[in-house]
Amino acid sequence: MQTDHELRNERPLRLEKARAKVIECLSGTAWITAYAQFEDCVLRSGERYTIPNDGLVLVEAVGSGRIRVHGTAAPRPALLRWLNLALPHPLNTRNT
Repeated sequence: MQTDHELRNERPLRLEKARAKVIECLSGTAWITAYAQFEDCVLRSGERYTIPNDGLVLVEAVGSGRIRVHGTAAPRPALLRWLNLALPHPLNTRNT
């Protein structure tokens, strides 16, 4: 599932309990502040950010902009290969 949001300066979008969801900047510039992270993240059009925990995340535009929030991030192929070698049984990575 994905949701698009129009952002405006000084009108932050609040996201909670969104661990592993992906924020994609569709236009403009998005400023992201996430709970327990030492640095903020700035996204420009085409860039993505994966939310690291279930704490509060604030997303605000620098000027104006548009973002899309996707479901959880897909596992990386190299990580899956490593896990399949390390585990006693193969991982099932298909969604059912």
